[in-house]
Amino acid sequence: MKKEYDFSKGERGKFFRPGVKLNLPVYLEPDLRDYFPNAESVNKALRCLLPLLSSQKSGQSLKKN
Repeated sequence: MKKEYDFSKGERGKFFRPGVKLNLPVYLEPDLRDYFPNAESVNKALRCLLPLLSSQKSGQSLKKN
């Protein structure tokens, strides 16, 4: 970080909101956008994959949000 930045009047936690969920964007490659034009189609496809992932014998657990 550059030395000329002045944070002396900064306010810690000014934009922090406890309990707020972030929805981060996911960017698809151009060739995938033809098959998944919107969030609903992506979510539907990913939900179809969940049973396959949960049946893995690797012992890894899936993170649930």
